Amino acid sequence: MNNRYMLSIGQQHVGRDINIIAGDLNINQNSPAKDVLKVIQAIQHKVGELDIEEKGKRKIGNYLDNVISELEDKEPDKKSIVENIKQTNEILKDANTTGKTLEDIGILIGKTATWLGTTYVNLGWTP
Repeated sequence: MNNRYMLSIGQQHVGRDINIIAGDLNINQNSPAKDVLKVIQAIQHKVGELDIEEKGKRKIGNYLDNVISELEDKEPDKKSIVENIKQTNEILKDANTTGKTLEDIGILIGKTATWLGTTYVNLGWTP
């Protein structure tokens, strides 16, 4: 696997080395779901800081709740997680938002992408 991810989050492109993306959690494909759960909870917090309509925030909240539900399952469905994150990204694109908070969300999604590994790539997101 490549050492860089290039993500399009909302209206921004976020590229980060895997080592930077992983941060202090050191997420990899073998990390426990509970570590990824912490990342998704951090994304939820950051979404609250975005300057977008409340309706969009609620929709994103619903998608992230679905991700949390999967991560709390004994055998998380990674494809479902990817689809819910993709839907989150679609709302961010429609909101036409940019800025530091969105970049932070991109970094956190990058951590999740590291854990999702090939599932992430197979569903159309490029490393």
